[in-house]
Amino acid sequence: MRNVFYFKDINAIGGCESFFYYLSCLYKNMVVYYKTANIQQIERLSKNIECHKYKGEKIKCDRFFCCYSPDIIDNVEAKEYIHLIHCDYKNVWFSPIINPKFTKYIGVSKLVCDSFKELTGIKAECIYNPISFEIPNVEKYNDNKLHLISTTRLTREKGLEKMKRLCDLLERDNIDYEWIVYSNKRREYIGKNVIYKEPRFDIYEDMAKADYLVQLSDCEAYCYAVAEALMCKTKVLITDLPVFREIGIDKRNAIYYDHNMNVMELLNKSKAEWTPPKSNWGKYLDNNSNYDPNELIKVKTNIKYYDVYLDKHIGLHEVVEMPRWRASVLEITPVRSGLIGLIDIIRR
Repeated sequence: MRNVFYFKDINAIGGCESFFYYLSCLYKNMVVYYKTANIQQIERLSKNIECHKYKGEKIKCDRFFCCYSPDIIDNVEAKEYIHLIHCDYKNVWFSPIINPKFTKYIGVSKLVCDSFKELTGIKAECIYNPISFEIPNVEKYNDNKLHLISTTRLTREKGLEKMKRLCDLLERDNIDYEWIVYSNKRREYIGKNVIYKEPRFDIYEDMAKADYLVQLSDCEAYCYAVAEALMCKTKVLITDLPVFREIGIDKRNAIYYDHNMNVMELLNKSKAEWTPPKSNWGKYLDNNSNYDPNELIKVKTNIKYYDVYLDKHIGLHEVVEMPRWRASVLEITPVRSGLIGLIDIIRR
């Protein structure tokens, strides 16, 4: 294996999850290992690249890329050990992650790299996050209502109190608005015209139709939601953060939030024009891979069940063949206490 990426916990949503998915769309010669993972994330990842649930085995590769926890690093033999920095350590509650085995550090923005060096004295290489999706060809809402959208955790550091204040300002000035908030956490009351929706991967059309994406975080290392909205030609309402200025977001495509801002300026609707900074992941990755997600492999079942994809009933301990991507999903599908997944993979 040439390039192994380790991400201990792959969550349902998040910037790191978006990073891995976009990377998998652009480059194929990488293998992802994880300990726990969201099933839907593994399904879409495994249709692009090879994914393994880590079970304590030894790993040998050319490059080992570690995102956050390096807890398996002693079981890895690599020519390079690279830590990926996805946060501004000066503005989070946990300390920078360093390990004597790491030979290189890569940060997702210059801000992240500078913050890391200031705290540790270690220089990190800046490689901006990759982004790759088909820009939807849809029209904006054709009405007099202000349409806002957010995809974010509803927490203080992600701007929850500022979101509430924004609604107060909109309602004070009698602005007719609708605000769709995608979040899988608790449903905080933000405002009377806020609609909560469960997160999903493809909300590009919703972004493209909206007048503004709202992201009022206290700090960001890059922020995929803002980048995705701008690529959909939707302006953003954001806090004035250094990383946004770094990646070319300014008053031509953004409005900066202020506690006493004039929300009437949000009614001056127009499309955004923005190009993301070049991502140089091609320096490390390419498409030289033999991985075939549809290759049939043998698995043994852990329980009787009906397989929707295969459209058949499967017996206990039955050996069946299925595509590799499907096996990757079932391997982590919990069925009951004591069982890790529906199947055990016999061979990869």
